[in-house]
Amino acid sequence: MKLRKFLMTSAVLAVSTLSYSMAAEVISPEDWKLYQEGINPGEIFAEEVGGKLFNKPMGPEGKSCASCHTNKDGEVEERVATAAAYYPKYVSSCGKVINLEQRIQLCQAKYQKVKPFSLKSKENVALTTYLYYLAAGTPIKIDLSDPRVKEYYEYGRYIFTLKRGKRNLACQVCHEFAAGKILRMQPLYPLGTKAINGEPGRASASLWPAFRMTKNKVQTLQQRFQGCQKQGGQKKLPLGSKEMVALEVYVKALSNGVKLKTPALRR
Repeated sequence: MKLRKFLMTSAVLAVSTLSYSMAAEVISPEDWKLYQEGINPGEIFAEEVGGKLFNKPMGPEGKSCASCHTNKDGEVEERVATAAAYYPKYVSSCGKVINLEQRIQLCQAKYQKVKPFSLKSKENVALTTYLYYLAAGTPIKIDLSDPRVKEYYEYGRYIFTLKRGKRNLACQVCHEFAAGKILRMQPLYPLGTKAINGEPGRASASLWPAFRMTKNKVQTLQQRFQGCQKQGGQKKLPLGSKEMVALEVYVKALSNGVKLKTPALRR
């Protein structure tokens, strides 16, 4: 009797655990309907939150991003409207390679004279997403002819291939060695433009920032990296760290020439 009760309890727990894990992977009917209708919450977030922040006066002089970066017709300058396609890049004023999120912080501190939004804040993500939204359709161009950017690219490739964490995994294990296989009900695919193991490349960097339907929010590429690192049993690399920027340079350079489709919809 005790054995039977134990087996029944174990079975119930197993089914409950399985149901919970499967539910975590399933997109809700509401989100799936939005996807089918072509309604992208990421675009709404970019316009309604990021766009308003772009035009919001801040600091002692009441400067907004728009006050520096719009022309006489009130349109965002082309160099700013397409900037997202060129980051990460070397910025001389800070003497290192930075991504767009850090560039926003730099402008806030230097020109608006305010405490910058943190890299994980909703505000920084919103401004970043707005600039990527403006740049949609612009081909990615990470400048590997710049030796300082190339150094980050090589370091990023090292990070991409480095096995670490309790599962001894690297980005390369899933997105090269196991490309074409299924993990958590999803195919694993190459992150660049080249096919690997017969699986077409997805040019993943052209899609981020993206609205995550299972998270119900927009996330940046570096935040997606952190999600992968957590799932892989690795210690998460800090947002904006040299390692994380280098990884972004490498992964984004794999999609050089591909037009941005940001913000995309992702599971």
